[in-house]
Amino acid sequence: MSKTPLGAWERIRGSLDGYDPEKVIRMLREYLAPRVPPGTRKLTDEQHDAMAKHLQRMLQQNLGPWYTDTNLYLGNESFGGYCWCHRFFRHKPTPNMSVEYNIQLIIDALERSREWLFKLDAHFQALKQSLPSAPEDSDIRMLALADGIVTTMNLTMDATGCEEAWYTFADEAMAWMFEAIGLRPGYQAGKLMRKLFAFESWHSPLEEELRDSAEKVAAAVVEDEGRRHTH
Repeated sequence: MSKTPLGAWERIRGSLDGYDPEKVIRMLREYLAPRVPPGTRKLTDEQHDAMAKHLQRMLQQNLGPWYTDTNLYLGNESFGGYCWCHRFFRHKPTPNMSVEYNIQLIIDALERSREWLFKLDAHFQALKQSLPSAPEDSDIRMLALADGIVTTMNLTMDATGCEEAWYTFADEAMAWMFEAIGLRPGYQAGKLMRKLFAFESWHSPLEEELRDSAEKVAAAVVEDEGRRHTH
C-alpha cells in the first residue's frame, strides 16, 4: 500500500468543491486563443510541445490537491482518456484546430477524474457509518471492511478500465479509504496488501480472487486493531 501522508484524503476531499471549470476554461482560452488563431492548419512539433508543457504547468499551479496530490495529472496513462500526443490539436485523420473543442476535451478529462474521487468519497462515508464499532463485532467488522475494500477496487477498476499502471491508483485509493474511515493497517496487514494486491497493467483480478484477498487483508487489519487495543 502506498505511503500517503497523513491527512492526504482530507486535503483532497476538501479541495473538490473549490474547482471552478469556468475559471479554468477562461484561463485556457486566454493562453490558447492568440497562439492558435482561426484558420491555423496545424502546429509544428515545437509549438505543440511548448504549449502542452505550459498548460501542464498552469493546471498544476491553478488546481487544488484533488489534482496536484493524486497523480491524476492530465495525460496520465490510466485516467481521463486524454493523451497530449493524440488529443491536443492532433486528432486523426485530420486535427481539429478549434480552441474551444480542445479546451472541452481537457475539461471532460478533468471531470472524469473528479467523478472517481466523488464516488470514492461517497463510498468512504457510507463505509465509515456502517462499520460496527463494538469489539465483540470483530467478525461483522471484518466482513464490512472486506466489502469496503472490494468496492474501492471495483470503483477504481471501472474508472481506469485497468489500463496502464491502474494499480497505482488502486494503491492510493486503498490508503485514502483507511484514512477516511480512521483505521491504520499495521505491519502484517501492510505486508499482506503488498503481496495480495500486486496487480498488473491491462489485467483485472478475478472477482472471487479479489474477494478472498480483501477478506484476508480485512482480517489482518481487524486483528492488528484488536492487538493495539489490548496493549
